[in-house]
Amino acid sequence: MEVNGLRIIITGAGSGFGKAMSIHFADLGAQIIALDINAQALNLLKVESPKVMTFVCDVANAHEVEKVTAEIFEQLGGIEVLINNAGIMKNAPLVNILQRPDHKHSLELWDKVIAVNQSSVFYMTRCCADLMINKRCKGVIINISSIAAQGNMGQTAYSASKAAVEAMTKVWAKELGRFDIRSVAIAPGFMDTAGTAEAIEEKMLAQWIEKTPLRRTGKIEEVVKTAQFAIENDFVNGEVLKINGGLSL
Repeated sequence: MEVNGLRIIITGAGSGFGKAMSIHFADLGAQIIALDINAQALNLLKVESPKVMTFVCDVANAHEVEKVTAEIFEQLGGIEVLINNAGIMKNAPLVNILQRPDHKHSLELWDKVIAVNQSSVFYMTRCCADLMINKRCKGVIINISSIAAQGNMGQTAYSASKAAVEAMTKVWAKELGRFDIRSVAIAPGFMDTAGTAEAIEEKMLAQWIEKTPLRRTGKIEEVVKTAQFAIENDFVNGEVLKINGGLSL
């Protein structure tokens, strides 16, 4: 598919990969529907890219997702692309013997990470795929995973959520292919983003860079270009596109 003229929903569009993809694809002539829980971030996106449609939505809330997706399809008649980008990166070992009073991984942290990173992808795709089939919209579901899906020490919840995203991607590739709806995942490695800087200590990040064959972090635009490839190549389906500079965990 050519990007120009496509209707593209992007979750977590207020910052990071989501914001960059929103601006890039809007510049290429796509109608962008930007979703984020942060209204202020969406307002700033609207200033930079006035043609973007914005919706405040907590994609970890199934009822909000139902309402917003129905409204989007009613207004636009359908979409061709859903990019499930919304996510949070939180670190915690399964057992932390230095932590008081409870050594065990927080249940609240587990629930939050799974809700935002995994359940939101299910909620959005569940609604959009049903409406796309109903409206006979051909297209692609793109899910943002992570190198952590391989299993990164100290990231039980995050790794589990991203591994689930990759599994769902493969299932949907098989189930939705008959409707000409593809499913693709993108798994970035350690990237030069505010989220990475916030979640990973500078010393630890330097160690990961040293282990990366290209000896650097990835750039946001490299993920954006990969998303564009996934949209434009109509025979890419069920794959996890790894953007990690050659690093393996």
